[in-house]
Amino acid sequence: MLTDGINIIDGFIINSGINFDVTVYKNFNSREVVLKCIEEIKNFFAIENWQFNQTINLSDIELTLAMVEGVASVQKVEVVNKCGGGYARNSYDIKGATKHKIIYPSLDPSIFEIKFPDKDIKGRVV
Repeated sequence: MLTDGINIIDGFIINSGINFDVTVYKNFNSREVVLKCIEEIKNFFAIENWQFNQTINLSDIELTLAMVEGVASVQKVEVVNKCGGGYARNSYDIKGATKHKIIYPSLDPSIFEIKFPDKDIKGRVV
């Protein structure tokens, strides 16, 4: 039967964190470079830039980090799931959802979110 009614359902929030390793050129302060990298990732993951069922392309994150002044190379970018406590209860298998450096969301409406960027984005110089 056809109607003009619509059903609105809640989407699932997948709280995530980012861990990354970079190398820094000798004439740059490594602490300042890491702080700039964290700021760039915060901007990349600003929730107003994201849509439901949008994928995370790890190459885009690597490129964002590589464009930061002072970064010589990006060694590692890892997305981890954060759940429970102050985060959403939804646990998600990030590794299982990753194919060719792209992290796919679940089939249900879902969105990736970094809830506490100051705590959930961690970088280091190697």
